[in-house]
Amino acid sequence: MPRRPKKRAVKLHRNYTVDEAARVLGVSKGTVRRWLKNGLPALTEKKPALILAADLIAFLDKRAARRAPCDPDECYCFSCRAPRKAAFGAAEYVPITATGGNLRALCAECSTVMHKRVSRVQLAALSANLDVTIMQADEPLSDSQKPCVNDDLEAETDHHA
Repeated sequence: MPRRPKKRAVKLHRNYTVDEAARVLGVSKGTVRRWLKNGLPALTEKKPALILAADLIAFLDKRAARRAPCDPDECYCFSCRAPRKAAFGAAEYVPITATGGNLRALCAECSTVMHKRVSRVQLAALSANLDVTIMQADEPLSDSQKPCVNDDLEAETDHHA
């Protein structure tokens, strides 16, 4: 499970090495190094590289502000790491409970399957922007007439010599 950095643990008037920043934030050293490659400012003239606390806090604030909520007709694409519209304007709704279910769609950018949890009430609003196909929910095993699919054992007889 990914960890969220503990931004409140950063002391404003300190400088941190990669190891110290990782320990304070509760993330791995590789994560801090990746942040350095992605624009976290650091003093790299001498070894070890020092990260100013104010820069670290500003970088974490900017990362948190980037997360944009999805519009009603968008799903979050984990490959693109951004909210995206459904390809071809089509999606499938798979009911899970009586009041809600999952919306499945392909990402218009990378063709990855995206999922979004929606309530049945939202379907009318979604149908205005998307072509929503309502799928039949899977029948729970407890409600089926023959819950055991392994019935070959009953047909076997004891013919071993």
